[in-house]
Amino acid sequence: MRSALLVLVGAHVLLGCGAAPGTEPAHAARPTTEIRSAAPHERRPARPAGEERAATGSAAAALRSTDADCAALAPEVQKASRMIEVLRESDLSTPPDALRRIADRLDLWARATAVRASDPELAERARDLRESFARTGAAVRELRATLEARDIKKASLGRARLERELDRDAKVVRSVAGRCKSDPYEPIQGKAHIPPHVVRRVVHENFAPMRACYEKGLRRDPRLEGRIPVHLVVDRDGRVTYAGDADRPAADAPLLIALPSPGATPPSSPAPPLRDEGVVDCVLGVFRGLRFPALADRKSVATVVYPIVFGVDHNRSPAQ
Repeated sequence: MRSALLVLVGAHVLLGCGAAPGTEPAHAARPTTEIRSAAPHERRPARPAGEERAATGSAAAALRSTDADCAALAPEVQKASRMIEVLRESDLSTPPDALRRIADRLDLWARATAVRASDPELAERARDLRESFARTGAAVRELRATLEARDIKKASLGRARLERELDRDAKVVRSVAGRCKSDPYEPIQGKAHIPPHVVRRVVHENFAPMRACYEKGLRRDPRLEGRIPVHLVVDRDGRVTYAGDADRPAADAPLLIALPSPGATPPSSPAPPLRDEGVVDCVLGVFRGLRFPALADRKSVATVVYPIVFGVDHNRSPAQ
């Protein structure tokens, strides 16, 4: 009989919107304006009540429509803002595989249907955002190819192209933010650090339910084993606001460059991904309920990658 062995391996990562008037020609005819004082009994014709209400209602409806457009565009702007922030932090030492993951996500965002907006300007910006995902994704793939080929000269040129695309993306983001009177970078906040030993301690304290998730999978498949790279976002109060599989992120998952931070322990072996979705979902559910110490920087959020490797120890007897 085999017994389950859970290997916990911690890796920590921080990623943590008119022309001046010309001079009037000398020969231009000027209209004559008659100025006179209104007699006390003279009054300007009142606007019909129905017309007044219609104008007010129309203005309010236009405002509500713009507010609705801005609300619909907010997730797209946040995606673009995050894309810019993450890729600005990357450099020529970023692993090509991390760039591949980002390019895959940008391709997914680019293929999605653009947000429909009533405001013509915002409708155009929604299309611009989709195009920015496609353009930037292509630039990331080009940079990745040159890094894999170890062509430093072409990689430097690719990095310069990526920076130009990010400048264009930032211009689109500022245009939407200006129209919607919002700060696209506010949801991102800052970047905080949770020491790896603190992450390990919190995970070990909640080991039992994670092990139970794996043991349920073992009953379905006695040879089940593999790795789950858990991607966490922790808010200022220590609550987990996002937990997902870094290898298979959802379309709305935060972008991530998986770079180990100092003090992190890398996996002892390149274990394959764990292929039981039920176990993965169960483990992620446990992580969503974890509570970490409050962050020192109260205006920041922290991003953590914590790979867990589940395996079967074939050498242990049931008595051990």
